[in-house]
Amino acid sequence: MTRRISRPIIVSLVLVIAACGDADDSTTGAPMSDPAATSATTTVTTTAALTTTPTDESVVWPTDGWPVATPESQGMDSEALAGLVERLTLAGGVDSLTVIRNGYVVADAVFYPFPADAGHNIYSVTKSFIGTLIGIAIDRGLLAGVDVPVVEILADAAPDEVETRKVSMTVEHLLTMSQGFECRDDAAFDYQGLVALYESDDWTAHVLSLPMAEEPGVRFEYCNQASFLLSAILTEVTGLPASEFAAEALFEPLGIGDYVWPSSPDGITVGFSELVLQPQDMAKLGYLYLHDGRWDGEQIVSLEWVDAATRAQIEPGVAGFDPRLAGYAYGYQWWISPPHEYTMALGHGGQYIVADPVHEVLVVTTASDAPFTPEGVTNELVLSAVLSDAPLAPNPEGEARLAAAVERAEAGPEPKAIELPEVATTISGVEYRLQPNDLGLDSFILEFRDQAAVLELSDGLEHVRFDVGLDGRFAVTKGEVPTAMRGRWQGETMFVITSQTVGMADPATLQLRFVDDSVHVWVSTPEASEALTGERVG
Repeated sequence: MTRRISRPIIVSLVLVIAACGDADDSTTGAPMSDPAATSATTTVTTTAALTTTPTDESVVWPTDGWPVATPESQGMDSEALAGLVERLTLAGGVDSLTVIRNGYVVADAVFYPFPADAGHNIYSVTKSFIGTLIGIAIDRGLLAGVDVPVVEILADAAPDEVETRKVSMTVEHLLTMSQGFECRDDAAFDYQGLVALYESDDWTAHVLSLPMAEEPGVRFEYCNQASFLLSAILTEVTGLPASEFAAEALFEPLGIGDYVWPSSPDGITVGFSELVLQPQDMAKLGYLYLHDGRWDGEQIVSLEWVDAATRAQIEPGVAGFDPRLAGYAYGYQWWISPPHEYTMALGHGGQYIVADPVHEVLVVTTASDAPFTPEGVTNELVLSAVLSDAPLAPNPEGEARLAAAVERAEAGPEPKAIELPEVATTISGVEYRLQPNDLGLDSFILEFRDQAAVLELSDGLEHVRFDVGLDGRFAVTKGEVPTAMRGRWQGETMFVITSQTVGMADPATLQLRFVDDSVHVWVSTPEASEALTGERVG
């Protein structure tokens, strides 16, 4: 696998798949509030409107953009929403929060340093888009149904000899993650399966050659490569990469025009991850499902598909890679929370689309390292902010507090005075060569200037320079993927750098401890860490 350092080496070289793959829909942290405690103090006035299917004429269609309304006009409490934005700002790790009710955006915040109107890698939320495209292909008669055997569709890429269990694997088994493969591509297996996939030149043939662990349909096992085969199937039956089929069949009708969706070396759209969208465009998929697959008079995907995709098709148990998903059910590339009737698209690091059909609420988040679970943030909104199905009295004070909270979230912290210890002068501009390591990091130079530092990283072949903020704020290095870094001295000899690839998950921390002519380095992300040593050159 070719190493590249066009993005922060302390991210891309720590985890082989941090930049190019997803394998984990897990979240970090616990629910932000105790739903039981919140529900004890909140009354939601429910009317028959929620049990009546609205006509297209009465529905807001955000094809050209979401209309904005005050929370109170949609029966929600702006004070509660403001409190949530304030807590997320303090917690960190969140890039955006969008709350929609009845088709109106009632809260929309981006969190420093994530810029407004930027796209975000949505990781495994991609799977819910690929599943929807399978439904559309079936609706159009391009695919006979979910019971078609996979090797029958992808015969050209299948091994010469296919074992009996693999022959019985159907499209539905891929949709429900019950394919029976020995997949081994989630966090529980240290992503071994994805590493092998990315080292392959023909991803479709590679996945079809995976050994079978059991009969298809027996057990849920999270498998990114199963979703990749769904993308390969779309290409086979439509004659187009899934990204191009999506442009015509899904994105254009919904008004999604700004996106990036990469392909494998063999030209198949990466069906399990890597789709880059703006948060408000993510919300459109949830809104489509809230309205039974219809969009402004057009049936984009059939009601039958929506029902099947959002119905519990299989019980994942502890879901293998993340016990926190215990109790969730899985449909066709969608997660379902039976207690709350939420339909959820979940992606690594905190990329969520949560649709609550009972209250006609959509919650969309993007994050680098979310401090909440999808149910945690949604329960807080539904149980503490939704007060009525009818408009509430205007609340100018609450609206002002919410506006101020959103403004502070985007602005970030005030700059701090810069104080450098004596050692900063000693090590500034000096090259340090590191001992051989699994990260491929050969050397670095840290140079301190008046208002910022510059970190130069090398893998022995390429040298990449990054600005590092010293005043408590991130400095953003523009490039193929913008990179935000800030650093601080911890004591007299330890310099700590926090790095965030803008629009991606997995922030990284680089700790540098200087002792005489030596340096001790600790590189860590939420999922991996490594200790290195090095010596001053010259």
